Amino acid sequence: MKRFVYFIALMFFFTIFLGNPAKAAQVPNVDSEGAVLMDAATGKLLYSKNPNESLAPASTTKVMTALVVLENADLNAKVTIGKNPPAVDGTRLGLIEGEVFTVNDLLHAMLLLSGNDCAVALAEYVGGSVEGFAEMMNKKAKEIGANNSHFTNPSGLYDENHKTTPYDLALITREAAKTPHYLEISQAAVYEFPPSNINGEKKWADNKNSLIRKNSMYYYPYALTGKTGYTIDAKHSYTSVAEKDGQRLIATFMRSDIKNSFFLNAKDLYEYGFNNFSLVKLYSKGQEVSSYEVDKDTTIPLLATQDVYYVTDKGQEKNVNSKVESETKDLSKTSFKRGEVILNSEVKVNNENYIALPLASGEDREVKPVTTTVKESILNKNSLPVILSVGSFLGILFLLKYKNHIKRKKLKAKYPNIFNKKMRK
Repeated sequence: MKRFVYFIALMFFFTIFLGNPAKAAQVPNVDSEGAVLMDAATGKLLYSKNPNESLAPASTTKVMTALVVLENADLNAKVTIGKNPPAVDGTRLGLIEGEVFTVNDLLHAMLLLSGNDCAVALAEYVGGSVEGFAEMMNKKAKEIGANNSHFTNPSGLYDENHKTTPYDLALITREAAKTPHYLEISQAAVYEFPPSNINGEKKWADNKNSLIRKNSMYYYPYALTGKTGYTIDAKHSYTSVAEKDGQRLIATFMRSDIKNSFFLNAKDLYEYGFNNFSLVKLYSKGQEVSSYEVDKDTTIPLLATQDVYYVTDKGQEKNVNSKVESETKDLSKTSFKRGEVILNSEVKVNNENYIALPLASGEDREVKPVTTTVKESILNKNSLPVILSVGSFLGILFLLKYKNHIKRKKLKAKYPNIFNKKMRK
C-alpha cells in the first residue's frame, strides 16, 4: 500500500512540475516573402525568412538614397529643380521646375511622404544624373557588405535590374540609422516647406510610418524609424528600426501581398527579439584587453579599437565567457604611438572564435638607433670572417716579404762583391 501511495505521489510530481515545461519562444508568423530581424550592434540575424532572395525593394530604396545624400551633401545647400523631377511617376510632392529647396527640405519629403520627384532632384544634385547617382548607391552598397544589391534609380520605381535582399536592406537601414540627421529627419511627424519661389504656395509632408505615429493603431513605443514601399510588381515592403534598453534591432520585410501587415509583423518580431535575446558588451573601445611583453622589464598595454558586443539567449548572460588572443609578433625593435594599431587578435567566446579585433598600443614607445663602436664593429659576428680573411692575407704577405729579406741578406753576405758592384752602378 505504501509503495502504491509513493507511486501516486511521484506521478503527481512529474505531472505538475515536469509535465508542463517552460514554453519555448514562439517565432512569429510573417506574411511577406522575405524578412529578417537583425541585431544592429553585431549584425547577427535573430530571425530570417529567405534572407538572401533577390527582390524589388520599391520605395525602401529611399533609405539608401538618403544615406548617400547625407554623406555627400550639405543639408543647407540649395537645389534648383530641373525638368526631370516633376515628370517622374508615382508618389510626388509636386515639385515645379525652377523651384528652389534645400537638401534638408527634399530629404524630409522623400522619407516622410516618399516623394519620387524629391528623390530624383536629390540624385541629380548629388550625382549629376540619375545614372551617376545609381553608381554611387552601388558603390556604397559594396562598402557596407550589401553585395547582393543593385540599384538603377533613387526612388525604387520598378526595374528588373533594381534589386536587393531582406538581409542587404537590413544592412543599409542599419548604416543609415547611424548616419547623422537620418533619424531626426525620418522621425518628424510632419514637415512644412517654405513658400514656393515660383507660385508662393506651401507644401506639406506627413509621416507615413505608422509604427512611430502615436495616434496610429500600429504605434510601437520602441520604434525609431521606418520606410514603407510599394509598386505593383514589387508589392509591399518595409524596413524599420526599434530600440529598447540599449538594444537596437532592424526588421525588414519584402514582397508582402497584404497592405500594412508589415506593421503588425514588425511589432511581433521586435517583441520576439527583445524578449528572447540579450546584448552583452564584451569590451569597450579603448579598454585594455591584453598586454605585450617586449622584455622582462617592458610591457605594453593593448587596447580594443572598437566596442565588441555579443548576442545570447535571455538568461544566459552570465554564461558568456570571452578572451582576447593576440598574434605572435616581434615588436622589440618597433617604435609606435599610443592608439596606433600594432597587433591583430581574435576574440573568443566560450572557447570559439568570434570576431577579429585589431589592438592598439596603450602607450608611446620609441626605439633609439644603436650606435656601434669600433670595438663592437670588429667583434660583430657578420664582419669578423671578413676581418680574419683580410688579416690572414696580410700576414702571408708579411711572411713572404720577411722570407725574401732574409734570403737577400744571406746572399749579400755570401757574395759581397756582386752586391757591391750593383751598388756602384
